[in-house]
Amino acid sequence: MRRALRRSLLLLGIALAAGRAEAFPSGLTASQPDYRLVAARKLSPKERQEAARKKKEAEHAKLMHVWVLGRDGTKPALTFSRANGDDPKISLSCEVDKALVRIVVFDVPAKGMRPGDGGRVRLSNGYARVEVAATALPNDKNSRAVDLGGITKVSPKLFSLIESGDTMVVEVPGRTTGVPLKSLGQKAEAFKRACLAQR
Repeated sequence: MRRALRRSLLLLGIALAAGRAEAFPSGLTASQPDYRLVAARKLSPKERQEAARKKKEAEHAKLMHVWVLGRDGTKPALTFSRANGDDPKISLSCEVDKALVRIVVFDVPAKGMRPGDGGRVRLSNGYARVEVAATALPNDKNSRAVDLGGITKVSPKLFSLIESGDTMVVEVPGRTTGVPLKSLGQKAEAFKRACLAQR
């Protein structure tokens, strides 16, 4: 009789322990909340608004243009584009051994220009001004536009365009735009050092 009673109490204890384990997943105690349940609850209007704001900021950051320091093949390059390199607006790349800088302005409205035609690219920032004789290049993504690319010598005047001020003005046939320099930071100095590395 006692043996049967003990066996019943033992089985009851095991059943209660198993039920408690199911009620509190591994690693949780009665005093700890199950965050999976907390995450599943509905957000308040304020929390939804904050989540929407953060999502919008993240999407804007993906589309925002910034200065990216990298390489064009073996050449040091500074490009104003999206952070992932898409949709470039202007690029400067150095041919270090020749002391030359190639400047390309992307997606210029063709307005009668065809690949191979000549054009002028003028860059200015305060007193610093550089003018480059450029050639229209095919634009693979927009048949109504061309890219304008030209080469100029490495010079202090060229680096002055990006070393100070808030905006560099880019003039091409039929269009004048301002390119913000805010996101350059130390990239301008790093680009300069890379261009002058073998001089």
